[in-house]
Amino acid sequence: MESNMKQQRLSKMLFLLAVVLSISVGALNVYNTWNKTTLQAKQEAISLAESAASFLSSDQLMSLNADPSDVNSTAYLEIKRDLSEFKKHHSEIRYAYLFKYKDGRLYFMADSESPESESCSPPGQEYYEATEQDLLPFYTGESVLTAPLTDRWGTWISALAPIKDPLTGKVIAMFGIDYPAAYWQSKIFKQVLLTAANIFFLILLLTVLYQFFLNNIKTHALSEKLRENETLFKAVFEQAPVGIAFANNYRFEQRINAEFARILSRPKEDFSSINWMEITHPDDVKRDLELFERFKTREIDNYTTEKRYIRPDGSYIWVNLLVSRINIDGTRSKSGDHLCIAQDINDKKIAEEALRESERSKSMLLSNLPGMAYRCKYDRQWTMTFISDGCYELTGYKPESLVNNHELSYNDIIAPEFRELLWLEWERAIKLKSTFRHEYEIITAAGEHKWVLETGQGVFKEDGDVAALEGIIIDITESKKRLDQIQYISEHDYMTGLYNRRYYESEKKRLDGSGLVPISIIMADINGIRLINDAFGHGEGDRLIIETAKIIQSCLRDGDTLCRTGGDDFTVILPCTGRDEAYEILILIKDTCEKFNNSLSNNEKHISLSVGFGTKESADSSLDRAEKEAEEFLRKRKLFEQKSYRNAVLSSIMATMYARSHETEAHSSRISKFCRMIGEKIGLSQKLMDDLHLFSMLHDLGKVGIDDRILNKPDKLNEEEITIMETHPEIGYKIAMSSPELESVADLILTHHERWDGSGYPYGKRGEEIPLLSRILAVADAYDAMTVDRVYRKALLKEAALEELQSNAGTQFDPEIVKIFVDLMRQSGQAD
Repeated sequence: MESNMKQQRLSKMLFLLAVVLSISVGALNVYNTWNKTTLQAKQEAISLAESAASFLSSDQLMSLNADPSDVNSTAYLEIKRDLSEFKKHHSEIRYAYLFKYKDGRLYFMADSESPESESCSPPGQEYYEATEQDLLPFYTGESVLTAPLTDRWGTWISALAPIKDPLTGKVIAMFGIDYPAAYWQSKIFKQVLLTAANIFFLILLLTVLYQFFLNNIKTHALSEKLRENETLFKAVFEQAPVGIAFANNYRFEQRINAEFARILSRPKEDFSSINWMEITHPDDVKRDLELFERFKTREIDNYTTEKRYIRPDGSYIWVNLLVSRINIDGTRSKSGDHLCIAQDINDKKIAEEALRESERSKSMLLSNLPGMAYRCKYDRQWTMTFISDGCYELTGYKPESLVNNHELSYNDIIAPEFRELLWLEWERAIKLKSTFRHEYEIITAAGEHKWVLETGQGVFKEDGDVAALEGIIIDITESKKRLDQIQYISEHDYMTGLYNRRYYESEKKRLDGSGLVPISIIMADINGIRLINDAFGHGEGDRLIIETAKIIQSCLRDGDTLCRTGGDDFTVILPCTGRDEAYEILILIKDTCEKFNNSLSNNEKHISLSVGFGTKESADSSLDRAEKEAEEFLRKRKLFEQKSYRNAVLSSIMATMYARSHETEAHSSRISKFCRMIGEKIGLSQKLMDDLHLFSMLHDLGKVGIDDRILNKPDKLNEEEITIMETHPEIGYKIAMSSPELESVADLILTHHERWDGSGYPYGKRGEEIPLLSRILAVADAYDAMTVDRVYRKALLKEAALEELQSNAGTQFDPEIVKIFVDLMRQSGQAD
């Protein structure tokens, strides 16, 4: 007895020591698993965000301004569709979105939510809950995984990846994906619980072994210990961390332990009425029955299977079930009696399913990647150890041709001029342990040159040495072509095809720093372009600009650069050109312009060009100084040339007006006479009398911009034609405002069709809101119109015309002006 007690104490000490060691090792494993799982999840999230961000077109992003006007743009719609598709392929992600950083704030550019969703954030909406973590990618240019953050949509862990301008490296946007915090934590907890479960089962095994060892000792103990053993058995049976049940054929008996009842979520008393096939998942019944039939026929003494039991609430739980016969003292049990030991493996199965889903998602991502993913050695040949199936579409070579340099190395298909550069860039990235990102050309199996973008990073061993390189390589040939097109558009003027102001400034800066001298600049400005636009329309003004561009370009040499630097401004950069030679080119431009004008019959199509030049003659000078010299030269020439040109254009406009409409210069002269009579009667000052005369001659100036078919239509105008005709006061106003000599009558021209009762146009002014001179002209113009024959009617008698004026006094006309005019006409005998 004493020997048995000593053995039991020794066994207990060894058991406790083993348990303590297991717990210690287990705790360390749990801690390492936690850290490793957390780091792995972080790397996967950031890698997913960076991979997805790299697929987004920087060209499209740069075309968006993060404001509501983006919502109808093609770039916005394509990006939003891509984000929605990305979210569909990653069910663990709740949101995907793009931010733009403006004025110290974050604004949504696009997100993955449908416009009808309450969670949708339209372009230009500010992200008010932004924290310093959200801004880090814009500051550092590095990807970030945030701590759990709570906003109005919930609590999230976000992976944020910066998107950079391929040319400047500047962060232009930030791509983000949000994981629900609960999902993130459960993902980590599952791995930790799996490790903990393994440790638990190890301790359980030690416990079982320990119990078995004690039972073995106790079998040799005295009979008086039988009751204690029975008590211990019951305790072990009830407290065992595995489910234990006795069954006969297809039904359970009452001997069910607590863990078995917990696993199936049923009270013990219900088991006697349960057929285990009824609570077995339908997909598992066939396999379970096959094994049980072999067990019943004693073909096998026991079996183990993984199966699902159905719980009362309809859910199911995975168990590892051991079925064995019950042998007591070597005596076999009855044919149907057996023992069932069930271990809960539900968490393990969920983790396995999650792993399979992760592998499936990764496989789906790699198969749909617009390029190829790779893992290679860090050597000069970039020896590939893994390449995705996209290799064939990208390079024309099958993956197996490149793996381990079987037929050729990846270095062989890199364009020769990029090979050394790539090695140096990778060396830098490895040294800094930073992400590698570079564009270069490859030569496919068909000999085609393709531009690719490679993004990758080093995989390091614990000692810091490089284990491998991993990354993705995508085809950017088409985006490169689009970028070249955008580059052309960004540097050229759409109308003339010349270089624009942006290119001019960059070229000026380049030449200024080159040390090249002498360099001259010629600046040219079209005189009176605004007047042409207002009088004859922008189409005529555009024609003038295009013709001017052609004339200047025809006078230049190879190597000279002509730019349109403003609406009517042109600038020429003349490398290796001194003052004398620059002046000769200036004179040539002026002479060519004069020849062009002499070839035209219409004065309004003449080009009046003011030109100036400046020269940088020494390296210590600058092109800015030469530019200012040219501007001053130009300014002085413009003072001499602009006024005479403007007067010529105005004369041409007046001639055009009289030629195109029924109104004649005689009509204007008669109106001027009537206006002068009224003005003298009411005592206008000399300045106002001068303005009244000029106004009476130019009041219908705007008709130069009305279509001839409307101006000269013999029939009554329709509503659309009336609307067009009623724009002529505004056209005349714009023309008058473009000339300093006519500014004083611009407002009068604008209001000469307003009526006393406010029913006139264009603004519906009434009474004394209408300028006095406009009210005077309205009476004189109406009287002359009624007393002169027109195509569509005969003239009224003068007395009848005066009576018509009186009948409309107070409605159409100022009643005081009408009275004065009628009295003057009758007193002078002109009403006879």
